[in-house]
Amino acid sequence: MRPSKRTEILDAALRVIEAGGVTAVTFESVAEAAGMTKGGLLYHFPTREALLHALHEHLAGQWEASLVEAAGSSAEQATEAERLGAYARVATQSATRAELLLMLETANEPDMHATWNTVLTRWTPPLPEKGDLSQAQLRQVIARLAADGLWLHESFTTVPLATVVRAQITAAITDLAVQATDTESVTR
Repeated sequence: MRPSKRTEILDAALRVIEAGGVTAVTFESVAEAAGMTKGGLLYHFPTREALLHALHEHLAGQWEASLVEAAGSSAEQATEAERLGAYARVATQSATRAELLLMLETANEPDMHATWNTVLTRWTPPLPEKGDLSQAQLRQVIARLAADGLWLHESFTTVPLATVVRAQITAAITDLAVQATDTESVTR
């Protein structure tokens, strides 16, 4: 099935970001990368802000689809262990430069992160707001932060981990996440 023109534009915008960063995203650069006119691009995205917001939605949608695939079901149908295990497996995959740059560029813009936060809320237990964590809650937080840390490490390093080492680390993080939710019922 052929991707929609909107998806082609978003993929072109991601290529622009990969090559030149978020500041390189202009109507002209994205139109050229998508092989269309600026007017055609404006038909789908009337402002640069709308294009950037759509990029976040596009990537968050891809992330959600990966989580569903890893869990074997939707967040609503998965158990807490399946959700956190899926998050650990998916989050330990390397991010693209475009994903990182978009996340960094909009770190202080809640509207841009709302889509990401919605997905994150569905798939992970909330980070603690106070102390006195149970051992299971502590393991959940450690697993989540370890998965996020591996994602960042692999994204920023010039010397990636060997595939077998990365797989071992991913398995250990996933096991920790699943053990944490299986060991003790954690209230939300």
